[in-house]
Amino acid sequence: MSEIEVLHLSKTFSQKGMTVEALKDINLTIEQGDIYGIIGMSGAGKSTLVRCLNFLETPTEGRILVEGEDLGQLSEKELRAKRTRIAMIFQSFNLLMQKSVLDNVAFPLRLAGVKKSEARKKAKEFLQVVGLEEKAKAYPAQLSGGQQQRVAIARALASDPRILLCDEATSALDPQTTAQILELLSRINRDYGITIVVITHQMAVIREICNKVAIIENGILVENGAVRDIFDNPRSRAARELILRDRPEADIRVDPISELKSQRMIRIVFSENSSYEPVIANVILKFNTAVNIMRADTRNVGGTAVGEMILGLPEDEHLQVDIINYLKECRLNVEDVNPADY
Repeated sequence: MSEIEVLHLSKTFSQKGMTVEALKDINLTIEQGDIYGIIGMSGAGKSTLVRCLNFLETPTEGRILVEGEDLGQLSEKELRAKRTRIAMIFQSFNLLMQKSVLDNVAFPLRLAGVKKSEARKKAKEFLQVVGLEEKAKAYPAQLSGGQQQRVAIARALASDPRILLCDEATSALDPQTTAQILELLSRINRDYGITIVVITHQMAVIREICNKVAIIENGILVENGAVRDIFDNPRSRAARELILRDRPEADIRVDPISELKSQRMIRIVFSENSSYEPVIANVILKFNTAVNIMRADTRNVGGTAVGEMILGLPEDEHLQVDIINYLKECRLNVEDVNPADY
């Protein structure tokens, strides 16, 4: 079942007499239970898109259907009710600094008319879910950034949403804390069946937690699909650039061979269907030529270890073609890399 459908969505802003097209004819479908990533560089329009999903921003054109209902056709009262099904967390946490952790989580319940005792009881339950029950009496200023984000997640869960929108929710956190928050979101998706939409500029976040991804560039949806498919075989320039920028600390870096001049660079990906033979050694033996390994690493893509190499090929163009065809025969995904991007 489709949880969210975005149909021909466009959003235009007027600023100082100028018209800015933030989004241009976006179409995508988010299924129930997805962890759906929306990624793009700064200014791509991804945050505008997520704010359109709950009508915090009203689209200039197009439709947003949530659980089959067209948000544009709802009255203000109906839209407010619908938004209780669509929770949101932000990079800046947006906690009430003068209220305790427990009261922060209970706050939306109290706004909804829930009795104080019942709201606090439910707040305690969700603090336990995020592992912060012992911080119930603390105030946000006494917490770390990761703990504050956990409070924000507990507050979002307290209203029993079916959809959770995360707008750069881990951008202000260090890598270790980011990994913990992503693990928590994954567990919430698994245990509660909540559909999660993750807005980020970091490909590492996408490959760690998401099953599907949409790539936005200059307000245009340039590519979308399963994360594994796009990682293995990106079709758009934006996807290739984001993947190349995604360089984990665990990268294995190999010093290029100084005397080898590489006019053509390629990226190869080892998936579970790839040959397990020593393909690079075989290339060297088969074609009697050196191949420059510019980079090699293994990454976690949706829970699966995937190997990647950036190779510099010899100058002979016919030899380049023969090597690429051989690698493809070994069931490897092969794509060209722009040396300037690398």
